[in-house]
Amino acid sequence: MESFESQLPATKAAPQLVRGFLRSTLETWKLDGFGDVTELLASELVSNAVVHVGHPMTVRIARRPDSIRVEVQDESPQLPSVGAPEPTDEHGRGVFLVDALANDWGADVHSEDGKTVWFEIDITTATIEAHETRGD
Repeated sequence: MESFESQLPATKAAPQLVRGFLRSTLETWKLDGFGDVTELLASELVSNAVVHVGHPMTVRIARRPDSIRVEVQDESPQLPSVGAPEPTDEHGRGVFLVDALANDWGADVHSEDGKTVWFEIDITTATIEAHETRGD
């Protein structure tokens, strides 16, 4: 398993920073076709940490044989929850999107230093689905 991590500030620029970090990592692994969904979901988790925690965070991405795992670690022990946003709601879709688009996701509380929220994208299934969609 290969992994990379980055420290991000709790600023409005953090979602853009995480997208760049993930984009370059996925390109290095020749998995840049998974960038759109991976960047979207990571941006949502990072945005949640900026808004709800307000402290710097650590982002990790790991390549496993069949999946990509992204983790966002912050200082708050409060776990995320999946909301049911109304069509007119301006906020509240982040974890909803993670739940809908990731193959798996969860959160691990650390006894002394907050939590890690993570998601996984199955790169074998996604590859098959992408080829079926294109008609290959």
